Amino acid sequence: MRDDTTYFYARAETELELAQRATHPEAVRAHYIIANHYLDRCYGGGETAVADGDPPGGEGAGGPADKPGRPD
Repeated sequence: MRDDTTYFYARAETELELAQRATHPEAVRAHYIIANHYLDRCYGGGETAVADGDPPGGEGAGGPADKPGRPD
């Protein structure tokens, strides 16, 4: 494993441990989301992030909301 992959994997494990210890549902969710992003970096799925905060496929990303004539 490359050094950066090792780092991202270790961070993902830490986030999963924090998720298991968290008591607030939103904190649990946040830790799982962060862990998922780190794992994406390890396994090649890191190209899904959107800089402006819009989710992939949402408005502004060429998704269904941007195609005229399609129902919402």
